[in-house]
Amino acid sequence: MDGDRGRNVTDNIMNTPDKNEKKCMSLEDAATIVSETLEEVAQRKTTLRRAVVVSRLALAFSKMIEVSNLKERIEFLEQTLKKRK
Repeated sequence: MDGDRGRNVTDNIMNTPDKNEKKCMSLEDAATIVSETLEEVAQRKTTLRRAVVVSRLALAFSKMIEVSNLKERIEFLEQTLKKRK
């Protein structure tokens, strides 16, 4: 009952032609995985336990993106202030 479809989506997103090259997952990729997981739960192709794990990972991922965006904004502001001095 633990569907392979979600795993295949994750594999397709994260696999690149060059095994040494790592690809960063985008917010759109994470949204796709969450959406497909919800569909799998509705169709009873995956367990609720797996859906909860995916949900928690998506939440953590969104927080990391927020922190990263804030870091970039702070660095930009710091550089701007240095130029004004």
